[in-house]
Amino acid sequence: MYDLLLKGGRIYDGSGMPSSYADVGISGGKIVEIGRLNGGAKRTLNVDGLAVAPGFIDPHTHLDAQLFWDPLGTSSCFHGVTSVVVGNCGLSLAPAKPEDRDADQKFCPRGSDQPARA
Repeated sequence: MYDLLLKGGRIYDGSGMPSSYADVGISGGKIVEIGRLNGGAKRTLNVDGLAVAPGFIDPHTHLDAQLFWDPLGTSSCFHGVTSVVVGNCGLSLAPAKPEDRDADQKFCPRGSDQPARA
């Protein structure tokens, strides 16, 4: 018996292969089976017409400084994002040459609404 059974969703597994329709059986917080499943479950969700994915990569964030005081990146993880790419806007806080640190500190409050001391 599964703890949770997701029925009929469109599976995007992150492998690069095309998506497919299947059920997902979850036990102990882990995916234990994918396919057309008929086993019982403590809880079953009909996810027909919905995407089922392990998480999302956000390739363009502005979390560079925020991750220092908010390591969960709560502005992203609350939306299903599991991985982020930082430092891709031409400005990143690290690594920073000593001669560039003052410019970075001046930019943060204006450009990213982040305190300079961050």
